[in-house]
Amino acid sequence: MFNYSAVIYDGKKQNLVRYECRTDTEFSSYLESRFGCHVCLWSNKELSENTMAAIAASRQLIEKDSVDKTEAL
Repeated sequence: MFNYSAVIYDGKKQNLVRYECRTDTEFSSYLESRFGCHVCLWSNKELSENTMAAIAASRQLIEKDSVDKTEAL
């Protein structure tokens, strides 16, 4: 999952938008459904906190497994 941020101009005002989704296409569809015709002035894509936590937990398991195998030798 990713956290998307964007500044959108809808013809009347600028809007700061944040949305969590899986793909660029999903984010584009969200913007289209919310704003219709719009201009994206700026956008950013970052890993979501849940995804970063899952990666960190996975790394800890890999490191623990490596230590366990080293101790067995």
